[in-house]
Amino acid sequence: MRLIRIPKTPAAAGQPGQRGGSDGDSPEEAPRPPAQPRLRRRPAYVAAGALLVVVGAFVSYMVVANLKDTTSVVVAVRTIPRGQTIAREDLTVSEVKQDSLVAGHTVPAAGLDGLVGRRAATDIPGGVPVAGGSVTSDLLPAAGQAVVGILLRPGVNMPATPPRMGQPITLVSTPAQNQAAAQPGGGAAPAATWRATVVQFTTAGDGAVVDVTVPADQAAAVARLVAGGQIAAFWDSEP
Repeated sequence: MRLIRIPKTPAAAGQPGQRGGSDGDSPEEAPRPPAQPRLRRRPAYVAAGALLVVVGAFVSYMVVANLKDTTSVVVAVRTIPRGQTIAREDLTVSEVKQDSLVAGHTVPAAGLDGLVGRRAATDIPGGVPVAGGSVTSDLLPAAGQAVVGILLRPGVNMPATPPRMGQPITLVSTPAQNQAAAQPGGGAAPAATWRATVVQFTTAGDGAVVDVTVPADQAAAVARLVAGGQIAAFWDSEP
């Protein structure tokens, strides 16, 4: 019997699962994905980013540090004239640096409601913390009192440290030299003194105008000495 060999048909190229070419050819390789472009690092952008991080950290630190050095106080929204009744809308609360305040003289935020309905003992400027001595529950001047303005100069007829509003002070008469010479023996006349209370302190040139309340029956004598420049003032340190 004679055997007949049937030759193999070459596999069609491109058909899945089949090899192209003859029996000895290598299998066809799968297509490779396109190469990704390499990102270029720009040193200037890296440095700018690092600088922004440092600046942000510094600003955050300064904000936190400043918050620790501030305190909440009552501030006048607008100028409140002396004698005017204080309303709630005249006041607000603000954070103020502690080193810019005089200890014990400003009203803390918790005292805001206690100021409503009281009167301004002095002109209270808008935008500044309200001092405790600048408000009162009494009419100004009170019955039996009168307000007298005195021009004083630090180192001449008043201490260098100004008084605060509401602080008691002492007024002293200072007779002129010709009046002292007219006294027997040339001695000075006994000095008269008055107790007064500061209701306003205003800087004026090289001195200050201090408005004080004095007993009404002594106001004329005090005003006469003020007009002649024959009065001085002093105040004791507060406890």
